[in-house]
Amino acid sequence: MVAKDASLPNAAIVRDEARDLDHDRYLAALLAPAPARDALMTVAAFHGEIARIPTSVREPAMGAIRLHWWRDTLGGEKTAEATGSPVADRLRYAIESGALPIGDILSIVDAYETLLQPGALADAAALDAFLDASQGAAFRLSARILGVEEANARGIIGAAAQAYGRVQLLRALPLLLAKGHDPLAREPVQDWAPVVQPILARTRQSLGEVRRLMSVASLTLRTAILPVALVEPYLAALERLGSRIASEQAGISPLSRVWRIYFARRRGRL
Repeated sequence: MVAKDASLPNAAIVRDEARDLDHDRYLAALLAPAPARDALMTVAAFHGEIARIPTSVREPAMGAIRLHWWRDTLGGEKTAEATGSPVADRLRYAIESGALPIGDILSIVDAYETLLQPGALADAAALDAFLDASQGAAFRLSARILGVEEANARGIIGAAAQAYGRVQLLRALPLLLAKGHDPLAREPVQDWAPVVQPILARTRQSLGEVRRLMSVASLTLRTAILPVALVEPYLAALERLGSRIASEQAGISPLSRVWRIYFARRRGRL
């Protein structure tokens, strides 16, 4: 398990960013063993920072510049100077100390850049790869922090990334479209049902696979993928939107979110 490093400042800032930018992982981190919480909060804040870039810029070049800063800061030359970002400083320390692998961290940066490219995820294989490189990498980092052996986690993390990643991508779709980014289609879409329905169907299939594998997964591994407890209510919210799925963001109540995460952790099942 990756222990927190008390010498690094701004833990409260990182925790606040995790809460604001990736609330599901923030809640999961609160329920994790205390020595791992700071590191899990850092991963949540980082993933949230990167995931919001495509939904907050209209010009792809501007998004690429911001993502390049993260790529260069975390994967470039080592330096003792602070970056100005508490999240980046903590991640850089974890990379340089060997606590977290640079590969999965940069995978998240590279994956979210594809959302700036029209139709980049129109093919099923491209969508699968994106979800593994984004949500899958974030789950792998969480598992690493909690001390889970990678060989024991591969199957369930892969299924978790496909289930949780799909609902999060569809929840982000209205925000992406509002900024002029449509990674799911190469041509303008009049009817979203043929695009969305296969994604929803694969979500249910992947969630079933996660639940099957949960029966033989350790409690620690279940903690690493705890946000998957929210896939089912997100699915229900997305399905209720119907034709409005591309114009309104699906959400669930804050209380439902907390209770779903809490009971999944307590009972060890989704």
